Amino acid sequence: MLDSNFQTSSRLAPNDRVLFLDYDGVLHPDDVYRTRSGLELRAPGQLMMHAGILVEILKEFPQVKISLSTSWVRILGYRRARAALPPELQTLTVSSTWHSRMPKAPLEGYDMYSRYQQIRAAVTRAGLTNWIALDDDPFESWPDHDRRLIRTDPDLGLSSVTIQEELRLKLKALMDAKKTFPETL
Repeated sequence: MLDSNFQTSSRLAPNDRVLFLDYDGVLHPDDVYRTRSGLELRAPGQLMMHAGILVEILKEFPQVKISLSTSWVRILGYRRARAALPPELQTLTVSSTWHSRMPKAPLEGYDMYSRYQQIRAAVTRAGLTNWIALDDDPFESWPDHDRRLIRTDPDLGLSSVTIQEELRLKLKALMDAKKTFPETL
């Protein structure tokens, strides 16, 4: 597990309601590559093509804060990764699971851990109790007993109506949680 003693300047507080957000396989198909001219989607559509869906859903839950759990932060840095989002999502985005003070070498520290472990470390650092994650989890790193993941199809992402409904239900449960959001729903 990542070092839970690693301190960050996270703008998350223990009582916040947080959505950990991946980009690839969620806001657009998981077919993005880094090229000399930047990140490029090699599937039909465009980068962030489903972001408007998330904007509309989160209008129903204005207290939810976003923490980026996407590899874009590792590649581009937090500011550039956040700037790729529509303005409505940028204003809700307050942190990320990766921070520039973490080791940059591949297969060192952060890169050795699954997405679930990366998110759990961020949860521990911020002392969060009420959170969910929206991710395609292609390596299926999420434990079966933990139901806080909304797992998207890597090709459909948030365009799936079933996933949109699941996200709404889990956001509603997140907002209704008295003290802690249950791992099992």
